[in-house]
Amino acid sequence: MSGFFTRLSNHKHFKNGVPFFLFIFGGGFALKELRTVRYDPELNPKIRNLIKPEEAFKDKSDKVKFNQTKESLDNDLETLNSSVDVNNWENVRGPRPWEEGSIKERPVYRVNKPPPTVKELTGGI
Repeated sequence: MSGFFTRLSNHKHFKNGVPFFLFIFGGGFALKELRTVRYDPELNPKIRNLIKPEEAFKDKSDKVKFNQTKESLDNDLETLNSSVDVNNWENVRGPRPWEEGSIKERPVYRVNKPPPTVKELTGGI
């Protein structure tokens, strides 16, 4: 029986693969637990001190608008589906830089300015 464990412990899959998978899956589980502790108000009393975006930007309320609807997500989804026609659409291929004429030529605007002199570059030394 000890020969089995010796052979198993010397095997490359057991030496490298098992620790790798323990790290990947164990790490995911540990991170999940740590995140739940961070945002659980029973375990972390500091979570009650977090402020909402409305409170953070109350002095800039004229510039920042928070659109909160009283409707449920299902009603919002129905409104969105009624405004978008999903049955009649056309697949438009995007421009390819290697194809001639697929990208519209835009005018290039340049500022006519002479190159700087040595005196300007050195700061008048």
